[in-house]
Amino acid sequence: VRDATGSKLVIAEAQAEDKGSYTVVVKNEFSDVTSLPAIVRVNEVPSITAQPQSQTVLVGTVVTFSVTATGTEPLSYQWRKGTASIPGATKSTLTLPNVPASAAGSYSVVVKNVAGTTTSAAAILTVNEPPRVTVQPKSQTILAGKPATFSVTALGTAPLSYQWRKDGSEIAGATSTTLAFASAQTTDAGIYTVTVKNEFGEVTSAAAILKVNEAPVIVTAPQSQTVPPGADVTFTVSARGTPTLTYQWRKGTSNISGATSSALTLRNVQTAHAGSYSVVVK
Repeated sequence: VRDATGSKLVIAEAQAEDKGSYTVVVKNEFSDVTSLPAIVRVNEVPSITAQPQSQTVLVGTVVTFSVTATGTEPLSYQWRKGTASIPGATKSTLTLPNVPASAAGSYSVVVKNVAGTTTSAAAILTVNEPPRVTVQPKSQTILAGKPATFSVTALGTAPLSYQWRKDGSEIAGATSTTLAFASAQTTDAGIYTVTVKNEFGEVTSAAAILKVNEAPVIVTAPQSQTVPPGADVTFTVSARGTPTLTYQWRKGTSNISGATSSALTLRNVQTAHAGSYSVVVK
C-alpha cells in the first residue's frame, strides 16, 4: 500500500474495493518479518440496479415483478402491496397468478442485509376487466297501463356502455343501466336483454321477459231485444283481453247456471224470461 509505512494503517471511508487481506513487513538493518494477515471485510448496503416495472394487464393474467440488487450477501427480500407486506413474498421476483381486479395497486420490495435496508421504487399494477353482469334484469308480469322497469348491475373497467334490446333488436336511446316503461302496453311485451361493453370486451345479460296482461274490455255489448212469446233469443258479447277470457251470464244479479260462453241463447221464451241480462267477462 503506497505510503503505508507507519505502525498503523488507517483506511478512511472504506469502500468495497478496500476489502481484502492485509499484512505488514517490519524491517531493521538485521532482518525483516511479515505479520499474519488481517482480513478487512467491507459490508455494502443493498443497492437496486434494476427496479420493478409498472404493468397494465387484463384480469386473469399471470403477473411477475422482479428486482435486481447488489450488496453484501446474503440479501433478503420482502415485497409489499402499498404499505402491507405480502406473506411469503421473499424472493427477488413476485409472481401473481390469475390476478383479480382487486390486485391492482402499488408494489415495492424491501431489500436488506447486515449493512442496511433499501426500498425499491413503486411499480403500479393496473388490472383491466371486461364487463361482467352481477345483477341480472328480472322478468315481470304487469297489467297494461302500469309502469315497468328493467335494471342491470355490471362491473368492469370504466367507462361501461349499455344497449338494451327487445327480441334481439336494439332499442333506440336505451343506453343506460335501466329500461323504464311509464305505461306499458301489450305491444311492449317481449324478451329483453342488455349488452354491456368496454374497450376490453362485452357481455350480454340473461333474458328478461315482459308480460303485459290486458284486463277484459267489452268491444260489442249485448243488445236489448223485444220478442213474442215462444221465440228464441240470443244475446252475444264481444270482448278482448289477455287470454283466456271467461264468461258468466246473469239475469238481474243472479248467475245463470251453465251460461259461460260469449253467447246466451234462450229457447221458447215466455213472459217469465223477461228481465235484465248482462255478462261478466274475466
